[in-house]
Amino acid sequence: MIRFRLPGLALRLAVLAAAGLGSAVALAMPPGEYQIKAAYLLNFARYVEWPAARLASGMPLRLCVVGRDPFGGALAGVEGRQVNGHEVRVRQVDGAEQAADCHIVFIADSEERRLGVLLRGLAVRGVLTVSDIDGFAEAGGAIGLVVEDERVRFDINQAVLLRDGLRASSQLLRLGRSVFGLKAP
Repeated sequence: MIRFRLPGLALRLAVLAAAGLGSAVALAMPPGEYQIKAAYLLNFARYVEWPAARLASGMPLRLCVVGRDPFGGALAGVEGRQVNGHEVRVRQVDGAEQAADCHIVFIADSEERRLGVLLRGLAVRGVLTVSDIDGFAEAGGAIGLVVEDERVRFDINQAVLLRDGLRASSQLLRLGRSVFGLKAP
């Protein structure tokens, strides 16, 4: 059995988020891969800033899943949570047109064949794209989740964030396993 470990601050963030998911089972057993990934999604919402025109004060933050939902109920505990004054709403969507109304879009690995179409459809719409498809950040997604040494980690494509009008905090950038698209000093 693979147990997932998180480095320092990422572990604390994931534990805090998982503890708030309201599942006694999550507290009794070590969190599974998709419980940890759900916690990461919630924390990405805390450490990424959207333009005010895209996510106005008090507006719900829409977290959407495109494709076959791999979370197995882990996102249900995220529904209704507050993140920076925004209530999180989770929903399943079918494609880029519906996902354009979302703030965070998790693209499931079932959509790997449509990845290019989805990313092009969501470009410059102020959507934070996240996936665990291999090479996601390198392929033009914003944040790619990876499992490395039994740990859930993430890569960040800073150029995509900037293109889409999103700003990641310096804390989030420091936690990334790899950060692409940064300008050299």
